[in-house]
Amino acid sequence: MSLTGDQKARRAREILEDDVFVEMITEAREGYVLQWTLSEPGAVEEREALSAANRGLDEMLRGLRRLIADWTVEQSRQKTKKGILK
Repeated sequence: MSLTGDQKARRAREILEDDVFVEMITEAREGYVLQWTLSEPGAVEEREALSAANRGLDEMLRGLRRLIADWTVEQSRQKTKKGILK
């Protein structure tokens, strides 16, 4: 099933505003930071893995925000087009 841009944007907003999702992201991020802080300074691979996991969270959030932003821009373009055509 393929979703429209509107449906994707709505769903992305619902996810970003979901308290459980926000709590899980926050807990995961705090866990990565804590594990990184508690790791040995020489544990390069462990620290890199934790940093990569944290960046993965950022990428996921950025992707959801991008769906909303792209839809917002598209709506603005359509309104502008309608205004020009009148």
